[in-house]
Amino acid sequence: MVNENTVIAMPGQSASRTSGENFTVVIPSPRCFVDSHSHIENGSCAPLPLLWDQAIVFRLLKPGRYVIDFLATQGATGLLFNAFQGRAGVLQVLPTSEIGNKFIAAIDKTFEAKSDLGKSVHYKHSALFSCAVIMTMDMEYAHIAGYNGQTIYHEDEAKWYFYKRRFGNVSENKGDKQHLLTESQKSFSKWWKQLFETKQAVITNPFSIIPMYHYEPRRWNYSKATPTDSNYQKGPWHYPLDKVATKTNKGLYIGIKMYPSLGYKPLDKRLPYMHDPKDGGCFYAQCMSDGIPILTHCSPGGMTTHEMKYYMEYDETKPPYPSQQQHSMQALDTPPDATTASYDYQGKTIQYFYDNYVHPRAWHEVLKKYRSLKLCLAHFGGDLFPQGFDNDWIKEIVDLIKEYPNVYTDVSCWNLDKNKETFKELLLNKKYDYLKDRILFGTDWYMTLLALGGKSYQSFCEEFYSFILEMPDGKDLWIRFSFLNPFEFYGFHDKAIIDNLNSALKDIKADATKREKNYQHLCSLQKEYENQRKRLEKYKKA
Repeated sequence: MVNENTVIAMPGQSASRTSGENFTVVIPSPRCFVDSHSHIENGSCAPLPLLWDQAIVFRLLKPGRYVIDFLATQGATGLLFNAFQGRAGVLQVLPTSEIGNKFIAAIDKTFEAKSDLGKSVHYKHSALFSCAVIMTMDMEYAHIAGYNGQTIYHEDEAKWYFYKRRFGNVSENKGDKQHLLTESQKSFSKWWKQLFETKQAVITNPFSIIPMYHYEPRRWNYSKATPTDSNYQKGPWHYPLDKVATKTNKGLYIGIKMYPSLGYKPLDKRLPYMHDPKDGGCFYAQCMSDGIPILTHCSPGGMTTHEMKYYMEYDETKPPYPSQQQHSMQALDTPPDATTASYDYQGKTIQYFYDNYVHPRAWHEVLKKYRSLKLCLAHFGGDLFPQGFDNDWIKEIVDLIKEYPNVYTDVSCWNLDKNKETFKELLLNKKYDYLKDRILFGTDWYMTLLALGGKSYQSFCEEFYSFILEMPDGKDLWIRFSFLNPFEFYGFHDKAIIDNLNSALKDIKADATKREKNYQHLCSLQKEYENQRKRLEKYKKA
């Protein structure tokens, strides 16, 4: 218990007492909290066709960017919008750099001394280092024509436009040309702008915000001899990897973010630079050899390409029912005729997309070629998780983790109320003890405000923490999920990687005081990581 005769010995602090007075000195223990999966990108980073596809009302009305922002922030409509979206609307109109600052404020509030977590057994009187790994999002190529190097938006006319595709196996310009009357460079945040603003967030919050570089393989579908476009519009396949901190490379990013739901397969024959060494290497081979972690979206939900229903036709797969051929040249939102009325054509095409592009089994082919690849299959099945092993999505993730040495998953954007019973069964089953070293704690903030009815960052963390502590080995599980496992996956336990990240932060003139303080703290936690791992290994053998 702390009283007036107790001194918390924080670095640089001095304390004076009357001669002969007794007092207690409490030396804070080193503690670490890593949010392994979160977001700060501005809402305008998403092309409008992708946003429209997220809600029925948007698909019907097709509002412009300024209308969406007005509804999110102004007057009574803004209050109504944010009542349902947990003030995500107000956040998403801010610059990415400012969202980053608000995120750090949310983390600080969650762990302040008077908070539930601040007063908890793990963090009370501790020397806490906290950081968040940020997922950047490159969504400009999220359609079929992206394979040809074409972004969704066409900018060759005064008014930007895109094509509403009619067929999967016919060029997009055979579809309907849709002008975007208010979309422009001012309203839409291009990839280069998101990178710039993410960098500003990192400069202000060095080591507190650690970004992942989004790898869009259709943007980087070129040989090493290809120069990088000045606006990051395209370039050689290895360019993003040169930005990642490794044992031998100085970089500002700690790994790679991937998002196959935007319209490409994890092992895509149309994107050979991803997986076929022929240009002095390839994307996956270099990630594996350099120990670069990849976190990929892996749940049926989230942002998707607006052309999901056309991919089955585009792939020219075997028809799922006999009469599909006669419909292959119709618009895919035209239902099959009476002879095939028992088949939901659009439902079949959506299922095909998820099964072949997003499902964890799509990663099996990658892992067979690159067995030691560091890969996190994010969201642990998401809304499917309550089905447990009755669901092949969950079973596949668990099997991949068991089969491959560096495959992980995370619990970001989880609805814990729906998932806790299944998760409890899994954690209590000794058969799945190996999963405990492969689960990462992540929130997916600020997407949680959208997907979980406005749940705050603090509530998400506190509820999860309370649930984990209910487990027999809850104290150790929390240390694994929020400290040890993230350190292993992201390489925070390797001083060479942290030194190269620190050098990159120096180069961009990140806040020197914060950078040095956090760097020293992170380095000191590497020893704590080793001690905790040894303790847990000894506990396992006992």
